[in-house]
Amino acid sequence: MLHTISTHHLANIDTTLISTQDAVLFWQNGVMIACQNNALLNDILQKTTHCYVLDNDIIARGISQFIDVRLEVITMQQVVELTAKYYPQINWE
Repeated sequence: MLHTISTHHLANIDTTLISTQDAVLFWQNGVMIACQNNALLNDILQKTTHCYVLDNDIIARGISQFIDVRLEVITMQQVVELTAKYYPQINWE
């Protein structure tokens, strides 16, 4: 399953639904969760190591230097590839 996180509202995200084989994509306002020292991000990374963050959304918010190094920064083309690889998809907004 692909979990897309497009919100920074932590209460909207249920990490108990994330499993080891799942992938997580932080994009739109969700990239704010991808910053270092975030407790929710640490919880997600304990569940799966397949975590990605969209480059354009990081740049748009000027937070490149704060992104956790455990995440893979990807392009929109790679997002398309993720959606083809992981099915179904759930969006946390």
